Amino acid sequence: MATDKTSVNSQLDAAYQRVWGAIVSHRLLPGTRLKEDDLCDTFGISRGNVRKLLQQLAHHHLVTLIPNSGAFVARPGREEAQEVFKTRRMMELEMVRELARKCTARDRQMLEQHLHREHAAHESGDKSLRIRLSGEFHLLIGTLAERPVLYQFLHEIISRASLIVALYQRSHSANGRSAGDRACCEHHDLIEAIAAHRVEQAVELMDAHLQELENQLDLEPPLERHVDLKKVFA
Repeated sequence: MATDKTSVNSQLDAAYQRVWGAIVSHRLLPGTRLKEDDLCDTFGISRGNVRKLLQQLAHHHLVTLIPNSGAFVARPGREEAQEVFKTRRMMELEMVRELARKCTARDRQMLEQHLHREHAAHESGDKSLRIRLSGEFHLLIGTLAERPVLYQFLHEIISRASLIVALYQRSHSANGRSAGDRACCEHHDLIEAIAAHRVEQAVELMDAHLQELENQLDLEPPLERHVDLKKVFA
């Protein structure tokens, strides 16, 4: 029984990552309907497990479930995106201030190891992994800051912000640098300031970093189109 449960969880995790990857690569656009029958055929899982998958995606705000209509790729609007980033900024500035005050050598090592993984994902062209790791970098700062209550709220916000970035981030910033290259460089500068206990500099860098992320968003809604899920996940 335990083995069967592990196998199902593994299938659901794999399906989740494939849906996330399709959203990041813009093969699934905001508002795309995810039909249960198509997902059953595509991933080779039961209808019950497809519903579990959709619930998990909805919990992380990747999918919107509408009664009597179905499941659709989430379509956060301009006002929601701005509210998410405003809330994120308030929480993360507090987190980075706390960590910069007490950062240890071990904390720095953990941040640098994570940044190394971000660089590798960027260099390999794996946008899906790069966006996920970028969000997890910010969560790692929250973890190391040891503010558990604030961290719970941050986890929710980062999930929503990562989706917004995946859907709407331009591939290059205003100065022509790729979004991934700029994010890695800014994370490196953040680590240096945090590790040196330069508190106000760390706060300023985080504020500028989050503002740049928001500036990279193109919040004009994409045109809706019919999508063949079997071809998307082929």
